[in-house]
Amino acid sequence: MFVLAAIVMLFEHCARIPGSITGGPKDETPPVFLYSTPPNYSTEFDAKVKERRNGVKRIEIFFDEFLQLKDMNNQFYSSPPIMKKPEILLYGKTIRINLKEPLLHDVTYTFYFGSAITDLNEGNVTNDFLYVFSTGDHIDSLTFTGRVLNAFNLKPNGKDDRTPTWVMLYDDLSDSAVYKNPPIYVAQTDHLGFFTFSNIRPDTFRIFALRDMGSNLIFDQSGERIAFSDTLIVTDPRKHYLLNDSMLFLSRNTPDSIKEKSPEMIRADIVLYQFEEEAEARQYRMGYERKEANMMSFFYSMPVDSIGIEILDYETDRKWYELEMSANKDTVKYWLTDTVLVNQRTLTVNLHSPRTDSLNNLIYTNDTLRLNYDPPRQAPPARGGRRDRGDEDAQIQLTPIEMMTITTNIRSSATMELTDRMQITTSQPIGNADPTKIILNELVDTIKRPVTFTFTRDSANIRRAFVDWNIKEDSNYELIIDSMAFASVYGVNNDSIGISFKTRDEAYYGSIEITFDSIPCPLIVQILKGDREDLIKQTTLSEGNVAVMDYMKPDTYIIKIIYDRNGNGQWDTGNYLQKIQPERVEYYHDPEITITSGEKTELQWQLKDR
Repeated sequence: MFVLAAIVMLFEHCARIPGSITGGPKDETPPVFLYSTPPNYSTEFDAKVKERRNGVKRIEIFFDEFLQLKDMNNQFYSSPPIMKKPEILLYGKTIRINLKEPLLHDVTYTFYFGSAITDLNEGNVTNDFLYVFSTGDHIDSLTFTGRVLNAFNLKPNGKDDRTPTWVMLYDDLSDSAVYKNPPIYVAQTDHLGFFTFSNIRPDTFRIFALRDMGSNLIFDQSGERIAFSDTLIVTDPRKHYLLNDSMLFLSRNTPDSIKEKSPEMIRADIVLYQFEEEAEARQYRMGYERKEANMMSFFYSMPVDSIGIEILDYETDRKWYELEMSANKDTVKYWLTDTVLVNQRTLTVNLHSPRTDSLNNLIYTNDTLRLNYDPPRQAPPARGGRRDRGDEDAQIQLTPIEMMTITTNIRSSATMELTDRMQITTSQPIGNADPTKIILNELVDTIKRPVTFTFTRDSANIRRAFVDWNIKEDSNYELIIDSMAFASVYGVNNDSIGISFKTRDEAYYGSIEITFDSIPCPLIVQILKGDREDLIKQTTLSEGNVAVMDYMKPDTYIIKIIYDRNGNGQWDTGNYLQKIQPERVEYYHDPEITITSGEKTELQWQLKDR
């Protein structure tokens, strides 16, 4: 396996390292490079380097004070990459590099030390030290810079990501190069996503970025994030600056404070948008269970359109189940309605369900499955104690099939938003419902005014219903659900509940009106909140150029758009071999927008993409 980092061996000789010195100002000066053998920026390297008997070529780099090397596995790398990792030894003020393989002919090599070189006592860092040499008669001197950002949120990977992202240049221009060949040049992104290629030659390259989970500079693992350019990169002295050009900042020698506050000041020849390719969709059954006597559950990797089920050694002309599907249809629940089945500890079923075969075709197969139910164990009576009738009554517990609970999405004493809908959820499938046993009152002082409402069963969920009415702002309500309002498919009635709540004053809300200068394709407009960018509201704008978001709580928000070029209502990732870039996203130029109660915030947005 190819590894970029070098082996580091630290030799500490006590007689050669001075002890701590007290008094005087604190040393804040990093180690200073003095000289090296061969000299830095040497040409005809093979003729100048010391070669050992075993063929190892030795480089020595000298500094003005005693050193320590930190995090060399992550900080040091070479470009072009050296397949057999160099051995790096530290001797006091000297860094020794042993090269164990022949180098490419007529190529400029750059050794990047990152922030690895520090002084011994204070830890002052010599940032971004480079050792450069050429195996030919000249030093290639072009630079190429850029940035890698997450395609979905335009953020870099950050300091906490310990898996490096490498940006790679290939002189092999075939699409397959990234799968099988090492690149000719590499550069590692910093925690803000910036990268710089130094000392590269004028040529035409394919550029590719890889979050390298396999540490081999090869795109060979699913889940590795990648980025690529639609066009080839042509490095040209007329366009790409020489190393001594100081008119613009390079990411390599710019303080993080400037990068973070003013990233636009950093010269970037290209911005690459990193994404994870969509995994090949494969349907399979992930598991099954029977946690309750009256319910069987089956879990799938993808949504299922339909499955068939048959209880073996069981015959009946009646329907023996109620079917419940999860919202995204990847979980299927069968509620058993026949007590003969409910009372059996083990049920054997023939399941007719979908899966993906080896040719990636969706097929249906029959599987025989055993589903066991283990009832909860009763705690034994206390030893030596005598249980009276009251104790026995107190220990009687109803099973889930003998009771039905109901809950509402609005809690008692809570505030109901004017955009909310009253939702009632039961613990068992609803068999019958009697809306006359549901009472909704508006509370005005001490007076209860009955409110006319509409009761609706949810067609997509057999355990849910809705109560709708003309909601008044800044009003107090009570909802009473009688114990006979719902009967489950088992004939069990609900317990009665009552909740009191109030509605929000309409003046509490603000609104956003966004006018776009153009609509190049359908735009998904998102209102987000917080560092995690939780989705608060979303709308799709396909006609006109004005998006309006009403009933916004007063707060600060982030506004983002997705260029939904395929019009499917969601963000889509990319695909390298199909040359599909991830759908572009864009954030409003102000990082946060404040919404104020009772006010409309009007924004003008000039889109970057057309």
